[in-house]
Amino acid sequence: MSTETGKNAALPSISRSRLECLFDGIFAIAMTILVLDLKVPELNHPKSGAELGQALLHFAPVYGSYILSFVILGMFWYRHNQQYHHFQVITGQMLFFQMIQLAQAASFPYCASLLGRYPGNPMANVLYIGCVFIYFGAMLGNWLTAKRCGALKPEVSTADYLRIRKRLLRNSVIISCMFGYVLLRLWMQY
Repeated sequence: MSTETGKNAALPSISRSRLECLFDGIFAIAMTILVLDLKVPELNHPKSGAELGQALLHFAPVYGSYILSFVILGMFWYRHNQQYHHFQVITGQMLFFQMIQLAQAASFPYCASLLGRYPGNPMANVLYIGCVFIYFGAMLGNWLTAKRCGALKPEVSTADYLRIRKRLLRNSVIISCMFGYVLLRLWMQY
């Protein structure tokens, strides 16, 4: 038995399949809830194409928030799925970061709703970007913890680990800059 396998056997682990099902369920629900903010407009003249066009244009920020948020949640799910394939076990420390990611995914429809209704409001922007910021931070924390705990699969090379870590760090820096910018805008408003 290798020392890596022996090390992993001593780690308390969480059922990978149950956690994966929970993630899939949370993402499916969150992505579905996003559509509930899309309302059919009330028209004075139901046969008027111009009135319907104006009403739809009025709700453009809500539709834009829906599309943006659906894409972001889809990207989060995809990246989680990719990262998850590299994990041999899920430790208690990793579960902490996984739960933060789940909480952010579950709260994303609320943040998207605020952004769609109040697109120019700095607080809505802070909450939306903040949700993304926390999600990315937890994803990076999960990856670093997996390496430190020896929870990565043996076939994950050092080069693969470093490549993924670099991508996560780069994305975290970009999101951090965006978050700092919207925080600054909020601070300047007061």
